[in-house]
Amino acid sequence: MVRLIPFEFRKHFMKISIIAAVLLFSALNVVKIYSVHEGNSLLSKHVTGPLWKGLYWKMYKDFGGTITDEKIGKLMAIYRPLEQQTADLTASTTHDNPNTYTGNVYEDFHFFRWCFVNPMKYAYDYKAYAQRVVNAAKDNIAFYDAMDNPYEARKNAAVAELFQGRAITSFSYTEMYQYYVQYDFSALLALLICLYGLMSVFLSEKETEMDALLLTTKAGGAQTVQAKLIASSLFICSVCFWFWLLDFAAFSVLFGSWDGASSPLYVLEDFIHASLNVSLGQYAVVSALVKTAGILVFGLAFLLLSSLFRNALIPFIVGLSASFGCIYMAEVYMGSGRVLLKLVNPFVLVVNRELFRKAEFVALWGYPLPSYVVALLLSAVWGAVFIGGLTIAVRKNTLRKGGGKRVFVDV
Repeated sequence: MVRLIPFEFRKHFMKISIIAAVLLFSALNVVKIYSVHEGNSLLSKHVTGPLWKGLYWKMYKDFGGTITDEKIGKLMAIYRPLEQQTADLTASTTHDNPNTYTGNVYEDFHFFRWCFVNPMKYAYDYKAYAQRVVNAAKDNIAFYDAMDNPYEARKNAAVAELFQGRAITSFSYTEMYQYYVQYDFSALLALLICLYGLMSVFLSEKETEMDALLLTTKAGGAQTVQAKLIASSLFICSVCFWFWLLDFAAFSVLFGSWDGASSPLYVLEDFIHASLNVSLGQYAVVSALVKTAGILVFGLAFLLLSSLFRNALIPFIVGLSASFGCIYMAEVYMGSGRVLLKLVNPFVLVVNRELFRKAEFVALWGYPLPSYVVALLLSAVWGAVFIGGLTIAVRKNTLRKGGGKRVFVDV
């Protein structure tokens, strides 16, 4: 079987059409990321003009790094006068004021407010906020212990442990990550390429009547089926990792900074209640692995569909429709209180920020399991079901072609 795997990989996936699709979609992906930067970044000349980018990195040398009282005092010494001058909207609106950083008082005010004051204030205040969450969770533990509700007590104990000791001690440029964690376009492109590539894995033999040869191999071609599954998994992982690496590199280059990787995930305000105590760099790796696991589940579903038909059009349409149906359902239940309905959908792994954005738990025999653990377990179940269904479908097909009899010969 070891020799079959590279053969199946070359046969089904080393095609000019697939390579061309990957290259075309890669270019489209970079263009999309460029549009995200140009349309949203505070340092983009299309959003804030040509001055902010250079000024930001000049100020970043003074205010970046470890947050200290000295840096905060220096920043406030600049910001407070600007706040007072613009409070009553009577300051000059001219853009040639030599006593300003950008040529305009109002623009100075917004520059320091959005780029430094607000994010630094959030970072400085986070430690106290996390401690309040811990204190509230501990109060809840005592309450639920008194109410003889062990599950809620355990859940609050998990929350207290998760938030204990959280703090943001450094200020770094994290704007890239704000948009990187929200970016899903590449996942759709990877999914489409996988759907296109996987549809022919079991159909090619049917279309040429070569699937009858499975009857002449030991175990009814079981080794061939296993080789196809492994080759397909390698194809999915290759496509996914290529796009995830492209995403990270393109975001980093276009946003002009590789800083922030060591900052905690909860430095992003949207992840204030993050369910993982990891850095932004570690989260990028975890998210990539979980996304790949989600697309692997879809890949197994595509393979099962293709094994049920004799031409590629029907399973392609059904697979595409099912994929968009899962995307739609993920949008419907995203952020809702129906946790299980959200987690049973394998697409939640592909847009996994919902799993890690806040701490959610599911009760299992009276114990709270983090939602991301449950989502991975349910997706593993889906994967096992699809593999089992695929094995049965291939076996029935070979038995039908053999008239109900199976003849084994050594090849």
